[in-house]
Amino acid sequence: MPEMPDAGRRWEAWFDAFTKIRDAWPEPIDVPCPDRDQGRLHITYTGSPETRIGFATIWCDAGRNGIFLSRVGIPEGAEMLSFDATPEERAAVIPDIRLIPAAP
Repeated sequence: MPEMPDAGRRWEAWFDAFTKIRDAWPEPIDVPCPDRDQGRLHITYTGSPETRIGFATIWCDAGRNGIFLSRVGIPEGAEMLSFDATPEERAAVIPDIRLIPAAP
């Protein structure tokens, strides 16, 4: 099996961080930023209040990098934006960040 390129390893590290935070819900957990910039990780969910299916954005407040995950289950009780949130509502919750592309 060929070795995963650096970009793929970086995205996977971010996905692993997301998984740790999601699996610990509702308990808070301190997961280090995968980019090792000493920042704090944040997750914002956007989805349907009825199905609790949507997407997630996880980012670091120091480096302002993150990933976008589509079609995720949103934990019961987790705050979320609705799909029809305005751009202003999204901007108030999700800052201007650089999304790390998923490896091909």
